[in-house]
Amino acid sequence: MRFRTSDPRRAARIATVGALALMTGLMTGTGEANDTRVAEAELDYTCESPSGSVPVAVKVAAELPLTANVGTPVRADDVKVSLTLPRSAVSDLPGIDSAFVSGSASVVADVSQRGETTSVPWQGLEIPEGPVPAEGDLELTATGDVPTITPRSSGSIGFALGHLDVGLAFRAAEGEATAPSPAPTPVPSPVSLSCTIDPDRSAELAAVDVPPLAGAPSPGSGDSPDVPGTSRNSTGLSAEPKAQDAPEPEPGKVSVPADCTVMAGPIPQVPKNAHGYMAGYSNVNKLHGAAKFSDPGLLRLNLNTSVSFLSCPTGVKSWLTTDGTLDYHGKPQMPPAKATFLTFGFMPTTAKMELTLEGRVDIGTLGDSAPDPDTKQYKETTTAVALLRIRLYDVDVNGEPLDVGANCRAVRPMELELVGKGSTGTNGPVGYTVKTGGPLTGTSDIPPFAGCGVTEDLDNLLTASVSGKGNFTKMMQSPLCVEDVPANCPEPPKPTPER
Repeated sequence: MRFRTSDPRRAARIATVGALALMTGLMTGTGEANDTRVAEAELDYTCESPSGSVPVAVKVAAELPLTANVGTPVRADDVKVSLTLPRSAVSDLPGIDSAFVSGSASVVADVSQRGETTSVPWQGLEIPEGPVPAEGDLELTATGDVPTITPRSSGSIGFALGHLDVGLAFRAAEGEATAPSPAPTPVPSPVSLSCTIDPDRSAELAAVDVPPLAGAPSPGSGDSPDVPGTSRNSTGLSAEPKAQDAPEPEPGKVSVPADCTVMAGPIPQVPKNAHGYMAGYSNVNKLHGAAKFSDPGLLRLNLNTSVSFLSCPTGVKSWLTTDGTLDYHGKPQMPPAKATFLTFGFMPTTAKMELTLEGRVDIGTLGDSAPDPDTKQYKETTTAVALLRIRLYDVDVNGEPLDVGANCRAVRPMELELVGKGSTGTNGPVGYTVKTGGPLTGTSDIPPFAGCGVTEDLDNLLTASVSGKGNFTKMMQSPLCVEDVPANCPEPPKPTPER
C-alpha cells in the first residue's frame, strides 16, 4: 500500500526541514540578476516498495541566474520535477486503476559553497490532478515555488539534487465506485514513495557564480558581509532567526502531529458518505463509576475529505482527514445514557446524561509509509476530537426525585479526544481503522455545572459530585457502511460496549 524509507537517517533529516531551512539561509524575495538560464538534470532514482525496488526516471528543470551578488537572494524559478514510473512497477499500487491521480513531491537540494554543503528542502511541489492512463507509464510533473538562498560571501554556489519523496492520492470518478476486492476500500489509500538517487549518476544541477565585492577581503580571510536581523553559518549563506513555536491546536479540531512537517497538502478529495454506530463507557471519577452508552449512537461521516503528506522523524507518512456528526432523531447527540452511582460514597444516585455535539467530529489518520518489519502491516493512528455539552436530568437520590430542571448543563463544552490504533496489510485490518471500526480510548475533563435546580440552587452539589479531570472513556465503533460499497450496508452492525 505504501513505500518504505530505505535510510531512516535520511527520513529523520527530512523531518527536520524547518531547522534545516533556518540553517541554510532562506529569505523571502527574488534574485536580481538579469542573465538566467534553464538548468536541467536527468536522474535515475530507486524507490523501495513492499513488492521490491521501483526504478523512477526523474527530470529536474529550474531557471537559475548565471551570476549573483553577495547579499542578493538567489531563487530557482519555474522548478519542474517530472517523473516517469514504469507501468510494470506501478501495476500493484493501490488505486492505480482509479480515474484520477494528484499529489506532491519534495526533493532535497544540496547547496554548496566554499567546500561546505547544507541541504535545502524544495518541498510542497504540487502534482495537479490528472487522469490515470489506462495503459503505459505513469508520467507526473510537480511544480511550485522554492526557498531563496542569500550568499553572504563570494564563491560559486553549487546546486545538486538528493533524496526525493513523492505522495500520490488516487480517486475514482464521481459517481463511480472503486474496483471490487475481497476487502473493498471506498477511497484508495494514499501512496508514499521515498526515493534515493542512484549513486553512479551525477546529481549536479547547476552552479551560480558569486564574484567578490569591490574592496572586500577574499573568502576565508575575514568575516563575510552581514545583514541586520540575520546570522551566518559556516557556508556563508545567511540564516533567519529561530522559528516561532507552532500555534496551539484549535479546540475541537485535530491537527498534524507537532513533530511532523507538511510536505504538501491538504489536497482536497471527493469524500464518501459513510455511517456507523458507537457505544461504550465514560467514567465519572468522582463517583467511582461509569455512564454506559448501551444504546449505540449513530455517526455520520464525510470519509476522507483531504490528504496531506508529512515528513516525520520515523519517515514519510500520509495524513487523511474525515469529519462528521452525530444523529439521534435528527439531533447531533448521543442517545441518553443512564447511570447509577454512590454519591459521596454512600448515597445511591441515578441520573441520565445527554451529550450534544457542538460543531463537528474532526478526525485525522496518520498512516505509516513503511510496513512493520515483523508483521508486514502498515500501522496507523486515528485521532477523533469533538466538543460535547453535557446535560443531566431525571436525577434520583436514594430513591427520591431530585428536581434539577431542564437546563442543568455544563458551563462549557467538554473536549473529548479519542485515539484508535490499528494497521492494514496482508493480514487485513487489525485493531482500529476508521472504515472497519474498533476501540477508541481517551480522557476528558468534565466542566462545572450551572442552571441546576428549580426550587433550590444545586449547581455546587452537581459540580462537587460530577465535575473533574481525567475521566477515562472507551467507545467501540462498528464497521462503516460506505457509499458505493456493499459491505455493512444499508445497516451496519451495532457494537457492544466494552470496559
